[in-house]
Amino acid sequence: MKRPTRIPPELAATLSPLELSALLAGKPIEDAHAQSLDASERAWTAWKSRGCLFERVCFAGSTVKSVKMRDVRFIACDLSNTTLAGCEAKRVEFVRCRMTGLKTIECQWESVLFDECEGRYAQFTDGAIRQSEFREGSWLEADMRGVDLTHTQFNRVPLRQADLTRAKLAGADLRGADLEGVRVRAEDVRGAIVSPAQALAWAHLLGLEIRG
Repeated sequence: MKRPTRIPPELAATLSPLELSALLAGKPIEDAHAQSLDASERAWTAWKSRGCLFERVCFAGSTVKSVKMRDVRFIACDLSNTTLAGCEAKRVEFVRCRMTGLKTIECQWESVLFDECEGRYAQFTDGAIRQSEFREGSWLEADMRGVDLTHTQFNRVPLRQADLTRAKLAGADLRGADLEGVRVRAEDVRGAIVSPAQALAWAHLLGLEIRG
């Protein structure tokens, strides 16, 4: 059976400039390009974007009550300490973004890419990040308790001290992750794809005694 893979976003060749006032208005935004905007420390009700590009936009410390994104790309944006409530995302890419302390509990994400992002202390508790990819970057001490990571890949990603208890790891490829100090239970690792060294490190979870 072919393994499901991430689907990249589809963006139009020509995008219309997006002003800060339009972003904060809470109305649906389509085929737009936001560049070098400061939306930090703001609070607004709804953020619905489709076919959009956000480049060097600062959302740091902001709170949005309802977020729906489809076919969206973020490049060099700052989402540190941002709260995205009720967040649904499909075919979204975060490239070289700062996401330290991002809070998006119970998110529903599919086909999402995190490329060279800083995500220390990020909180995805009880959410879903399915068929997605974490590529390079750093996710130290991230809170992924109860997160559905089915068929998600980790490539050259430090996950040290992250909390994966209750996570769904069926088909998740963890071979490219640094799992030192990761919190996880025996029942959580069922179906995960790991390297021989990782399997050896997790042998104690399964009650195995390895002898030469």
